[in-house]
Amino acid sequence: MFASMSTIRGDQPDLEATARVVGDTMLNWLREFDGYAGLLILTDEEGGLARVITFWESEEAAERSKLARLKMRDQMTSTVQMEVASTEPYAVAFDDRV
Repeated sequence: MFASMSTIRGDQPDLEATARVVGDTMLNWLREFDGYAGLLILTDEEGGLARVITFWESEEAAERSKLARLKMRDQMTSTVQMEVASTEPYAVAFDDRV
């Protein structure tokens, strides 16, 4: 399993609600990619940060979708007036999600 995590920063008055809307919007689109395995969005309202983590069956699956995902990420962050602080790839060493 493989993951890509973007850290998003900005002044959103209700970051949690914004993250839910963005997540709902992204779900159907992400599910069209071969190898997509899940989406998790974590928010830190006080710090003005959101971490968007997409899970992939393999590093190759993540790489195949990378350009389209970066374009969508940039469109979404622009729409909600936030900025991308970083995007990093990770191997998933342990996963106990149900």
